[in-house]
Amino acid sequence: MSILKLCRVWNALFAAGVCIYSFLIVKNNFDLSYCDIALLSLGVFFLLAFANAHNDIIDFEIDKINRPKRPLPSGEISLRIARITAFAGLFLAIILGFISGFEFALLFAAIGTLCFAYNKFLKGLPLIGNLAVALLTTTPIIIPMLKFGLPQPELLNLAFFAFMLTFAREITKDIEDMEGDKALGLKTFPVLLGANISFTLVIICEFQCLAMLALFKLPVVFAVLPCLFLSAVFAYLKKWRLSQTMIKIAMPAGLVVFSL
Repeated sequence: MSILKLCRVWNALFAAGVCIYSFLIVKNNFDLSYCDIALLSLGVFFLLAFANAHNDIIDFEIDKINRPKRPLPSGEISLRIARITAFAGLFLAIILGFISGFEFALLFAAIGTLCFAYNKFLKGLPLIGNLAVALLTTTPIIIPMLKFGLPQPELLNLAFFAFMLTFAREITKDIEDMEGDKALGLKTFPVLLGANISFTLVIICEFQCLAMLALFKLPVVFAVLPCLFLSAVFAYLKKWRLSQTMIKIAMPAGLVVFSL
């Protein structure tokens, strides 16, 4: 159970589900190999498991302050086991990608390298780390594009939706983590410019996301808007954890309506 918590298995399952979902969006335009969909979605699952576990390894000292109940700072699992789990996930992702095609093995290796760079070097930098995470969340949507080629407007819109909401959520998460980040000398955007300016950036990102949806996917606006409104209310009340949770909920809420 501790390993599942370390890998944030629900997040990894959600990413794998988004990969399947993205393939199904274009199913009427291409012949789909369900074996490839299964292998690539499973590859996404293991890639996210690696990214999450490695993030907890690098954030061990920070999480002692910000999230002491996580498996590593609470002592539920050792650093050695965490490292084995993380890199086993990356290895499995690359193998599954290779079975589906060499380009997917390269993609998973490249994304794994970006995850490593984010966790090790980029996380404490203003905006760069947030942009890296937002880019990573588009990976399950990029895979069908790589499989079938561009242009695919539906998937491009979906990728923009995922990118902007994830970027907004990451900034909100950094606001929540300001005290721990300050203690360890990290220079995140909220640490440098404060919570108010940072949340203004969050609102701008959410507005851009809603503007895109209003132009291309109007029904999704009605699914996402209540979540983003509640996120803003919780932010006003300084309930940052609840604020980012509402942004998280906006993602599956939007996906449910997106393909209708």
